[in-house]
Amino acid sequence: MRTFLLLFLLSGPVCAQPPRDADSFRADDDGLGPALVDLNASTRPFTLSPGADERYDRGIAYMYRLELGKADEEFREIVKLDPESPAGYFALAALSWWRYSQNFDTQGSFDAIEGEFITNSDKVIELSEKMVKQGRNLDQAYFFMGSAYGLQGRWFAVQRSWFKAYRRGKKGRKFLKKCVETNPAVYDAYLGLGIFDYYAATLPGALGLGARLFVGGDRERGIQYVKLAKDKGRFFKVEARFFLVEIYSMHEKDFKAAYAETSELRTMDPTNMLFRLGEIMTHLSAQDWQGVLDECEAFLGAWQVKPQKGLEQQLAMIYLSAGDALLALNRYEEAMGWFTTGIEKTIFPEKGWVTYCYLRRAQALDLLGRRDDALKDYATAAGRPNFWDSKKYAKAGLKKAPDYQEVHRQLTAD
Repeated sequence: MRTFLLLFLLSGPVCAQPPRDADSFRADDDGLGPALVDLNASTRPFTLSPGADERYDRGIAYMYRLELGKADEEFREIVKLDPESPAGYFALAALSWWRYSQNFDTQGSFDAIEGEFITNSDKVIELSEKMVKQGRNLDQAYFFMGSAYGLQGRWFAVQRSWFKAYRRGKKGRKFLKKCVETNPAVYDAYLGLGIFDYYAATLPGALGLGARLFVGGDRERGIQYVKLAKDKGRFFKVEARFFLVEIYSMHEKDFKAAYAETSELRTMDPTNMLFRLGEIMTHLSAQDWQGVLDECEAFLGAWQVKPQKGLEQQLAMIYLSAGDALLALNRYEEAMGWFTTGIEKTIFPEKGWVTYCYLRRAQALDLLGRRDDALKDYATAAGRPNFWDSKKYAKAGLKKAPDYQEVHRQLTAD
């Protein structure tokens, strides 16, 4: 439950079993190894075309503020400026992923979003291949092709379509390597390479697709590549910082470094409440329960002054996080109040965050000795679509009331 909400761009196989024949894929691996950067190669700055860079910047800023309609307008203008460039189509594909991410905890149909995503990412690949054949702007061609394949790989990994995820991810890394070998100054490409390196090296085979299917990962190199994208990248600076928060808080347990990144995010745009979620999630990872509670209260105080449109879909997560912190602090009555608010005040009752509010309220009731009331909430949670093992825990609660140690174990599980 401590997975960082903002990091939907991760390939997402954590806590999922890889396919049984994963080892057979190794024979198909071409030993990609690290990026071989020729320092004598062309190092021209990574720019698009007149007008496109500015629209990319504005569109990305709108996207991170969840003003998705405005982002869509900017990205479509990039396509109009240069229909033969993959840049605008890649931005639209990334925007489809962002739309999907805001509802990843629901069980609704995403056919329309997926159709847009596949259409635009395939168009990126088609135009990039054309550029390669023409010998035109090879660094950009390889960058967009690799990024599009990588994004498709992440999409299929989230859906547990492992073979599709593997094939796309492998191609993505291959072309990103070609990109930086052609032009080491395309620093944004190092983000994808760094993500691959880090997770292939750190995720055990039983937990992730990376260690079973991909080879050649390097933990330290991965971190350095992501930092390079953050420090020198043109378009992916914010995304790289998101990944560093995830890496430092969830895996390295370097919370000082994680807080430094979340602080920089908030400094970049103090009014963007989406960036504040990263700090809440870092406090959760650090098991800094009072910090979680303080940040949730501050978030809701700021929300009352000026709500950020689009983020209302995640408000139940704020109530859930505060309630979780109070559960960990043995303040069960107060925790129940937060969970109840998360259930009753949401305008998106189908969200997985709401499912967990029911589950956690049931556990708080059990810890207070109110078994009959707890059973009702367990039954509600068990009857809702599964989200992060909610059904398993709800059914276990129906059979036997958990003690504090079990509840705390669930609160602190990765």
